[in-house]
Amino acid sequence: MPHMRARRWGRIVNIASLNGVNAHMGSAEYNAGKEALRSYTCTAAREWARHGICANIICPAAASASFRMFERLQPEVAKTSAGANPMGRMGDPESDIGGVALFLASEDARYLTGNTLFVDGGAHINGVAWAPDLDALG
Repeated sequence: MPHMRARRWGRIVNIASLNGVNAHMGSAEYNAGKEALRSYTCTAAREWARHGICANIICPAAASASFRMFERLQPEVAKTSAGANPMGRMGDPESDIGGVALFLASEDARYLTGNTLFVDGGAHINGVAWAPDLDALG
C-alpha cells in the first residue's frame, strides 16, 4: 500500500470463493477465511480510494488445481457441481478468469472499487443445489 499510495495509483485484485457466499457445507474454516478476505477488500477499497487505489475481489468457479484434486477424490460430486452451473461447466482459470483479473488491474477499471465479481458462469445465482451427506464423506 505505501508504494501505491506514493504513486497515487494502485490495483488490488483478490481471489475469494463461492464457498463462503453460498455456505458450502464441510468447509467452514475455508469459507470464513474467504469471507474475511472479501470484507478486508471492501474495507481497503473504502479507505484507500482517495489515494487512487482500487480494490476488488473475484469469486470464480474454475477448474483450478484444487478443483481437479476434488474431481479425482469425488468425481460424481464434482460432475454434479459443474453440471449445475448455468453454463454447464467449470470455467478455465486462464481464459475465463484471467481476463477479468487483467481488466481489474488495468486503468480501464479506474472507477470500479469495492466490488465482488462473480466470474462463475452464473453459479452464484441460485446458490448451492446440492447438500452432501457429511457423515458419509467421513
